[in-house]
Amino acid sequence: MSQSGIWVKRIIDSRFFKEAISKSETLFSQNQVGLLSLIKGALKKVQETAASSNLTVVKLLNRYIILFSELIKSYVQGNYTKLPVVTLVKITAALLYFVMPFDFIPDFLPLVGFADDLAIVVWVGKAIKEELDEFEKHL
Repeated sequence: MSQSGIWVKRIIDSRFFKEAISKSETLFSQNQVGLLSLIKGALKKVQETAASSNLTVVKLLNRYIILFSELIKSYVQGNYTKLPVVTLVKITAALLYFVMPFDFIPDFLPLVGFADDLAIVVWVGKAIKEELDEFEKHL
Protein backbone atom coordinates (compact mmCIF):
# COMPACT_ATOMS: atom_id res chain seq x y z
CA MET A 1 0.00 0.00 0.00
CA SER A 2 1.32 3.46 -0.88
CA GLN A 3 2.06 6.13 1.72
CA SER A 4 -1.04 8.08 0.70
CA GLY A 5 -3.12 4.89 0.90
CA ILE A 6 -1.85 4.20 4.42
CA TRP A 7 -2.58 7.79 5.44
CA VAL A 8 -6.15 7.64 4.06
CA LYS A 9 -6.70 4.31 5.83
CA ARG A 10 -5.63 5.89 9.13
CA ILE A 11 -8.16 8.68 8.61
CA ILE A 12 -10.92 6.25 7.64
CA ASP A 13 -10.17 4.12 10.70
CA SER A 14 -10.16 7.16 13.00
CA ARG A 15 -12.96 7.75 15.48
CA PHE A 16 -13.69 11.02 13.66
CA PHE A 17 -14.58 9.37 10.36
CA LYS A 18 -16.44 6.56 12.13
CA GLU A 19 -18.50 9.26 13.87
CA ALA A 20 -19.18 10.91 10.50
CA ILE A 21 -20.37 7.58 9.05
CA SER A 22 -22.66 6.96 12.01
CA LYS A 23 -24.14 10.45 11.87
CA SER A 24 -24.55 10.27 8.09
CA GLU A 25 -26.59 7.06 8.33
CA THR A 26 -28.94 8.70 10.83
CA LEU A 27 -29.06 12.01 9.00
CA PHE A 28 -29.72 10.43 5.65
CA SER A 29 -32.45 8.12 6.87
CA GLN A 30 -34.22 10.44 9.32
CA ASN A 31 -33.55 14.10 8.68
CA GLN A 32 -33.72 15.49 5.16
CA VAL A 33 -33.89 19.07 6.48
CA GLY A 34 -30.67 18.43 8.40
CA LEU A 35 -29.18 16.94 5.26
CA LEU A 36 -29.96 20.11 3.30
CA SER A 37 -28.52 22.16 6.18
CA LEU A 38 -25.33 20.08 5.97
CA ILE A 39 -25.08 20.86 2.26
CA LYS A 40 -25.44 24.56 2.99
CA GLY A 41 -22.68 24.39 5.62
CA ALA A 42 -20.34 22.43 3.35
CA LEU A 43 -20.85 24.85 0.46
CA LYS A 44 -20.23 27.82 2.75
CA LYS A 45 -17.04 26.28 4.14
CA VAL A 46 -15.65 25.34 0.73
CA GLN A 47 -16.45 28.81 -0.58
CA GLU A 48 -14.53 30.37 2.33
CA THR A 49 -11.64 27.96 1.78
CA ALA A 50 -11.54 28.66 -1.96
CA ALA A 51 -11.63 32.42 -1.36
CA SER A 52 -8.53 32.24 0.82
CA SER A 53 -6.50 30.06 -1.55
CA ASN A 54 -6.12 29.44 -5.25
CA LEU A 55 -4.29 26.15 -4.89
CA THR A 56 -5.22 23.42 -7.34
CA VAL A 57 -6.09 21.08 -4.46
CA VAL A 58 -8.61 23.58 -3.12
CA LYS A 59 -10.18 23.76 -6.58
CA LEU A 60 -10.45 19.95 -6.59
CA LEU A 61 -12.02 20.02 -3.13
CA ASN A 62 -14.43 22.73 -4.31
CA ARG A 63 -15.45 20.65 -7.35
CA TYR A 64 -16.20 17.55 -5.30
CA ILE A 65 -18.08 19.39 -2.54
CA ILE A 66 -20.29 21.14 -5.08
CA LEU A 67 -20.90 17.91 -7.00
CA PHE A 68 -21.68 15.94 -3.82
CA SER A 69 -24.06 18.71 -2.71
CA GLU A 70 -25.85 18.81 -6.05
CA LEU A 71 -26.23 15.04 -6.05
CA ILE A 72 -27.73 14.87 -2.56
CA LYS A 73 -30.01 17.80 -3.27
CA SER A 74 -31.24 16.15 -6.47
CA TYR A 75 -31.80 12.89 -4.59
CA VAL A 76 -33.75 14.55 -1.77
CA GLN A 77 -35.90 16.43 -4.28
CA GLY A 78 -36.59 13.19 -6.16
CA ASN A 79 -34.94 14.42 -9.37
CA TYR A 80 -32.18 11.80 -9.33
CA THR A 81 -32.72 8.54 -7.48
CA LYS A 82 -30.38 6.15 -9.31
CA LEU A 83 -27.93 5.84 -6.44
CA PRO A 84 -27.67 3.10 -3.83
CA VAL A 85 -28.13 4.28 -0.26
CA VAL A 86 -24.58 3.19 0.63
CA THR A 87 -23.21 5.69 -1.92
CA LEU A 88 -25.33 8.48 -0.47
CA VAL A 89 -24.17 7.61 3.04
CA LYS A 90 -20.52 7.81 1.89
CA ILE A 91 -21.12 11.22 0.33
CA THR A 92 -22.94 12.45 3.42
CA ALA A 93 -20.12 11.16 5.66
CA ALA A 94 -17.53 12.97 3.53
CA LEU A 95 -19.52 16.22 3.81
CA LEU A 96 -19.94 15.77 7.57
CA TYR A 97 -16.24 15.10 7.97
CA PHE A 98 -15.45 18.17 5.88
CA VAL A 99 -17.55 20.49 8.07
CA MET A 100 -16.27 19.04 11.37
CA PRO A 101 -13.73 21.54 12.74
CA PHE A 102 -12.10 18.97 15.03
CA ASP A 103 -11.15 15.83 13.17
CA PHE A 104 -8.02 13.78 12.44
CA ILE A 105 -6.13 17.02 11.67
CA PRO A 106 -7.98 20.01 13.18
CA ASP A 107 -8.92 22.62 10.58
CA PHE A 108 -7.45 25.53 12.53
CA LEU A 109 -3.88 24.27 11.90
CA PRO A 110 -2.37 26.42 9.14
CA LEU A 111 -1.69 24.73 5.78
CA VAL A 112 -2.28 21.14 6.95
CA GLY A 113 -5.71 21.53 8.57
CA PHE A 114 -7.60 20.66 5.41
CA ALA A 115 -5.31 17.84 4.25
CA ASP A 116 -7.42 15.14 5.89
CA ASP A 117 -10.65 16.71 4.62
CA LEU A 118 -9.26 16.74 1.11
CA ALA A 119 -8.08 13.13 1.46
CA ILE A 120 -11.54 11.91 2.53
CA VAL A 121 -13.41 13.91 -0.10
CA VAL A 122 -11.12 12.75 -2.91
CA TRP A 123 -11.20 9.15 -1.63
CA VAL A 124 -15.01 9.13 -1.71
CA GLY A 125 -15.01 10.88 -5.09
CA LYS A 126 -12.75 8.21 -6.57
CA ALA A 127 -14.71 5.39 -4.92
CA ILE A 128 -17.93 6.54 -6.56
CA LYS A 129 -16.46 7.91 -9.79
CA GLU A 130 -18.82 5.99 -12.07
CA GLU A 131 -21.88 7.23 -10.15
CA LEU A 132 -20.58 10.81 -10.27
CA ASP A 133 -19.92 10.58 -14.01
CA GLU A 134 -23.45 9.27 -14.56
CA PHE A 135 -24.91 12.06 -12.42
CA GLU A 136 -22.96 14.72 -14.33
CA LYS A 137 -24.54 13.46 -17.57
CA HIS A 138 -27.92 14.04 -15.89
CA LEU A 139 -27.10 17.68 -15.17
